[in-house]
Amino acid sequence: MHSDDRYTDAPLDIAEEIGESIVIPDDFPSPEELLRDLKRAVTIRLDTDVYEWFRLPGPGYQTRINAVLRAYMESVDRKELSGAPSGARIAQTASKRLLGSKKAAAKRTSKKVARVARKKPRARTKGRR
Repeated sequence: MHSDDRYTDAPLDIAEEIGESIVIPDDFPSPEELLRDLKRAVTIRLDTDVYEWFRLPGPGYQTRINAVLRAYMESVDRKELSGAPSGARIAQTASKRLLGSKKAAAKRTSKKVARVARKKPRARTKGRR
């Protein structure tokens, strides 16, 4: 046997073994299954406590944020969003679902302000200005 490629042909006993072998199916996903949707890099401003909460379990916080946003997106009826300016209705629905009442948000803010106000100023160390 002679092939047109630049490699030498396999010895006959190996060629016979290859010819008599059976194909073992693999469990690898198809190339179509391996394709991922492209992601878009964006800048988003989050409250510090929200950001820290998503980072608590460790790496993958961006994936977790994406999953939460996707679940919200899928839970909102598209009809609810139609007819309103694009961001206004989404913001209104988000504030109702995620923040609760305005009173609760104001209460959380006032607690933060009170906590900061209670902190005592640090004493300056000698020799430092």
